[in-house]
Amino acid sequence: MSGNREIIEPAGARGETLAIAGVVAAVLALGGYAVSQRQVEATESRLFDWQISAFHDMSDADQAIYNALSTASVELWWIHGDLLYFAGEERAQDPWPYIEELDEDYAMPPFVRDVAWRQHGEVNWQRVASFSFEGSTVYHGSGGTLPGQSAWLLMLSHVHKGASFTDGATIWIHPDPDAPAPQTIKRDSLIVNGWKEVVPYTGAMEVERLQGA
Repeated sequence: MSGNREIIEPAGARGETLAIAGVVAAVLALGGYAVSQRQVEATESRLFDWQISAFHDMSDADQAIYNALSTASVELWWIHGDLLYFAGEERAQDPWPYIEELDEDYAMPPFVRDVAWRQHGEVNWQRVASFSFEGSTVYHGSGGTLPGQSAWLLMLSHVHKGASFTDGATIWIHPDPDAPAPQTIKRDSLIVNGWKEVVPYTGAMEVERLQGA
């Protein structure tokens, strides 16, 4: 028996399709709203008044010296370890390298008196040993000849974190290129006398560093 066949869709098919589309749209909308509510706007916190940014607040010459000090701060710890454990008992009593050694033996910027040293203001460096009782060794730089140049402190110390100690370094800067080495390296005293800590981060990253996270 032949004849035309007619397919009859259920009466509710169109309504079901629209309903499913509506449910999917609602799920997507709710998901987007939930994500937007969970997002935290990244805001940049300001540095303290006694800090400056290594990225934004220094002249070209000071930036070059800061970069050199950042690298030197790591290498100095290695030299310190060598002098402490492998240079004999006498040197172990004074295991931080002298400026003359950093210049002649290690050729370490910014202490070595090379072409870059002359280009960056011929800063005079000295190792200050009088802070050993405060748990730190300090390298002080002053007398730079370039306009707007600063004085420097590189402080190397054992930082207490919980039940252990870690080797740390902080760098401070003074707007007066002839500022003498301070009598104490306690933070409040440095701040009162015009020194500012140079920090490599700004905003939320710096706050996290200060909180020891």
